[in-house]
Amino acid sequence: MKVLIVDDALLVLTRVSDIINELDCVSDVLMAFTYQDAINKVASARPDVVLLDIHLRDKSGIELLDFIKRNYPSVKTIMLTNQVHNNYRSLCEKIGSDHFIDKSSEFERISGILQSFCA
Repeated sequence: MKVLIVDDALLVLTRVSDIINELDCVSDVLMAFTYQDAINKVASARPDVVLLDIHLRDKSGIELLDFIKRNYPSVKTIMLTNQVHNNYRSLCEKIGSDHFIDKSSEFERISGILQSFCA
């Protein structure tokens, strides 16, 4: 399984990448810092799963989620954010996010979610 992590914080990218690289079912981990970089990587690498933050430097992660779900509906998406307000969660679910994770307290859920996609 190929996984793309989209976040503008290097620390988050590194931490999530370390978690994901330990999973046997993950063959490739890609990273993107910006909306445009993520669009390019989704188009060229065709990841199976995208983990993305709501806030990116150049555009909203919600816009990226919408783009992915409209153009690549089979791609699983996991919102990984500090913006855990119910309105964000509801909007992401409405657009089609498969999971919504609070960066500050739910990192341990990432492995289990990804493993469930491999089954």
